[in-house]
Amino acid sequence: MNPPTNGCQMLSKTTLIISFLALTSISASAQDVRFIGTGYLDGKSTDKSGLPATLLEDGVSPMNGLNGIGSGMTYTGYQNRFVLLPDRGPNKVEYKGGAEVDFTTSYANRIQTFDIKVVQDAGRPTGWRIDLAHVGTTLLKTASGEQYIGISTAFANDGKPNRRLDSEGVGIAPDGTIWISDEYGPHILQFDQTGKQMGRLSAPAGFEIATPGPNLKTEMQNNKVGRATNRGAEGLTITPGGRYLAMGMQSPLMQDGGQKGLNSRIVIYDLQNKTAAPRQFIYPFDDTKMGISEILAVDETRFLVNERDAAVGANGRKLLYLVDINQSDKPTELTAAGYVGATAKTLPESGQPEGVVALKKTLFADIGKMLNKAQEDGKGAFANARGLPDKIEGYAWGPDLPNGDHLLLACNDNDFDSLETGFPNYIFAFAVSPSVLPGLKINKLNQGVTFGPK
Repeated sequence: MNPPTNGCQMLSKTTLIISFLALTSISASAQDVRFIGTGYLDGKSTDKSGLPATLLEDGVSPMNGLNGIGSGMTYTGYQNRFVLLPDRGPNKVEYKGGAEVDFTTSYANRIQTFDIKVVQDAGRPTGWRIDLAHVGTTLLKTASGEQYIGISTAFANDGKPNRRLDSEGVGIAPDGTIWISDEYGPHILQFDQTGKQMGRLSAPAGFEIATPGPNLKTEMQNNKVGRATNRGAEGLTITPGGRYLAMGMQSPLMQDGGQKGLNSRIVIYDLQNKTAAPRQFIYPFDDTKMGISEILAVDETRFLVNERDAAVGANGRKLLYLVDINQSDKPTELTAAGYVGATAKTLPESGQPEGVVALKKTLFADIGKMLNKAQEDGKGAFANARGLPDKIEGYAWGPDLPNGDHLLLACNDNDFDSLETGFPNYIFAFAVSPSVLPGLKINKLNQGVTFGPK
């Protein structure tokens, strides 16, 4: 169903507010990546989980809310269907007794499935119309059928299995299975389409912490090796051939400097040899305020890496960089070089050790600048006065546009705020000229495989 001219419509009892924006040219090179529109979800609707509207521990967030959907995003390879990923759930509202668990809640982890269509429409100033439809919710459960939850105390303890999950990145394999990165671990979990866990990829040696805790302060006091709390496995992508899974660590490991360090890691798993040690490469930052929030495969060796800071509005930096693990100056594989584990060589806070080569990154698109420029030009890029959101965290390719351009979508983690009190759930759309990424391949499902409801 086409949206009415006021940009609002009701789809499957979900209020979707659509804002259509004119094409914005920042510079001559910006014509390679063009902003073509945005849509947003106000965060007040009900999802299809079947859960009740009972409020979580924070007293404001319903169990069945359709909100917080932008920590990760992926194209399923089926029609115009995408998966959007909430993280561990609400944790911004302070509630009585919540300080001990960093104000996390017993939010039931899930994925949200959407059909997203970018359609040519001569009546729109951009020439495009964006249609969004929420078509399904899938709850994520352990291999034994227990519900994964976001509260920080649900780690394995006193004989109880681990149930805590901070889902940050998502990918769909050619067989239709779902892979999700867990920032708490950091682990990589595999689920079937019913949401039941099928398998798991362990983190490399030296990535996990030895002593999980109920809050950031306790974990950071009790651990000196492994991922920093809330700075673990963020981005996840599967290469178009389906063989490799890449994961990006938001920040350097504690032994590599943690939040004071500039050397994070990209980890490459071989899904045809899951017991093999994954390859690791240095991903260098230029500023300790930046972190990886997403990684998106271009082909089997090239990836777009989403770097962002935590700033909002005009000062926010949201950048996409291109890296190639087959770069001409061969990057050092850290496992083979001994930079792995709790007692092995560590990386310096800045620079690289002699003989160690980091990934070379090339700026692909300044996403924050594009969006801010559109707003400055009066194009209505954002839904309220808060402007550019702090957490643009998900990116996905979609089916190519009819004119041959590639479709790139981005989404934000709005921390379960609503339109009135914070940021909505944005879907930003960009057209990418084929000339700027020759060899780009869009992920597809195996023949006969579908995803989600028919």
